[in-house]
This record gives sequence, structure tokens and C-alpha cells, in this order.
Amino acid sequence: MNRRIVLLAAALLFSLTCIAGNTRKSRVSPFQYGNRWYISLQAGPMVTFGDNTGSFTSEGHGWEQFTWQAAAAIGYNFTDAFDVRLSANYGHNAGALPPFGGFYPYHYNAFGLFADAALNFNALGELNVPLAPKLYAGLGLAYGNAYESPEHPYQLTEGPNLVPGIRFGCILEYDYPGGFGWFFDFAAEGYTDWYDGLEPDGLPIDINLKLSFGLVYHL
Repeated sequence: MNRRIVLLAAALLFSLTCIAGNTRKSRVSPFQYGNRWYISLQAGPMVTFGDNTGSFTSEGHGWEQFTWQAAAAIGYNFTDAFDVRLSANYGHNAGALPPFGGFYPYHYNAFGLFADAALNFNALGELNVPLAPKLYAGLGLAYGNAYESPEHPYQLTEGPNLVPGIRFGCILEYDYPGGFGWFFDFAAEGYTDWYDGLEPDGLPIDINLKLSFGLVYHL
């Protein structure tokens, strides 16, 4: 009789343990962002390499080739490791006309719209920590206008222009449990040759190198 009671008690205890184990919720990391939207703002320095921009350095005006740029984006995390974003960018870029015995710099407005896809390497390795490295690539369009027209033997700037672009970049993002975070973004963008308002001459594409500091919020 006592043996039967002990066996019944053991069976009941085992059943309760199994039920408790099955109903216990698994811990969810605050750094898992699958099926969540996010928004971001960023800004920083930029340098454009295009036709005749080497004259900035050769004429001792190298730092004038660096300008400021900014961007705003909205994105969606399909999984913890994969997200897409739509980014709107603005820059007041520096360019230069052919030397012809002088230095003829100018600036112009450049607006861009890019669709990017990104991979979070922490999530690929199931490592849920605040600091996350990411790689991304995207396609887009850029619109340039307000080309300054300096004194020059030939006025070669044309505008406005609408050109296709491609870019690659890397992000180092640090997040806090509440969804807010900050990041550094380094990007290389390439555009067809009319981007800087000049006829194709020498370098077949115009290239932007950008370094940004940004803020992100995961909704």
C-alpha cells in the first residue's frame, strides 16, 4: 500500500514537472528584432570622386572636397538577421570643372533614394548582444541640381540630372534594451557619370564615400 502511494506521488510530481516545463516561456532577448519596424537618422562627412576632382588636391584645396551629408530611413526586420530599408539622402557635393590653367570648383545639391538589404552577423550566429556588425547593399536613384557656374572658358555643368546608383556599406550598431540605439555607417556609392553634372571624361563613374553617425529606434 505504502509502495503504491509512493509510486502515485512520484508519478504526480513527474507530471506536474512536465506540465510546468512545457508551459514555461522561453526567454526572448531584447536584441532580437524579427518582424519589427525601425526608423533612423544619420549625418556625417562625405567626399566625392568624379571628373576633375583631383584638382582640389593639386591646387592645395583638398579639404574643400569634403562636405556634409544626411539621411533618414525606415526599415523592416523580416528576421533577426535580415532587414530591408528605404533611405532618403541629401548632400551638398563638391565638384570641379576642367583646369584649363586654373582651379574652378563648384557645389551642387544631390538627393538620393536607395533600397538596401542588410545582414546582421550577430543574429546569423545566434549571438544576441548589444553591439552588432552589419553589411548592406542597395540600388537607387540620385537627382542633382543647383549646379554652380563659376567663371570658366566652357560652361560644362548640366542640370538637373537623374541617374541610377549602387552602394555597399557596413554598420556597427549598439542597441539598448528599450529599442533605442546608435551606429556608425560607412558607405561607398557609385553613380553613372552625369551625377556631377559633367560630361563623361576620365573616371567612368562618380563615387561618394560617406561616414555617418546615426540614431535608430526599433518600434
